[in-house]
Amino acid sequence: MNKSIVLILTLMMSARAMTLAYIGSTGSDTAGAPPAAWLMPLLGDAVIGISALWIAYLLLKKTGLWVWTTIVVWNVLSIWDSLSAYIISITAPWPDFFMLQTFGSSMFFMAAAMNVVILLIVCQKEYQDRFLG
Repeated sequence: MNKSIVLILTLMMSARAMTLAYIGSTGSDTAGAPPAAWLMPLLGDAVIGISALWIAYLLLKKTGLWVWTTIVVWNVLSIWDSLSAYIISITAPWPDFFMLQTFGSSMFFMAAAMNVVILLIVCQKEYQDRFLG
């Protein structure tokens, strides 16, 4: 059950790759374009989203200390990216982003919470035994 939760949450993170669609217009004068300050969080989301598929593969097929460490570091970076995007949203609002219109600032904390759940599960003895044992 926990393995399925980790896999599902990791695959859900791949949706963050949608930010690739916005990177090119960041800082431009076009209607709805993200402010220039959003470039870093958009790039971070793109990296997290694309690499989520690789992390899911590691979860399914590989073991070892390097795999467990990669999963932990990826989740920590994802949390950092979510919280830094929250700070950017306060200092340089992007009111036209549909995700902010739908979920508001809670979307940043929901994403971070998903990573915290993954971390809590992979740090349990059962998972450590699987990857490190």
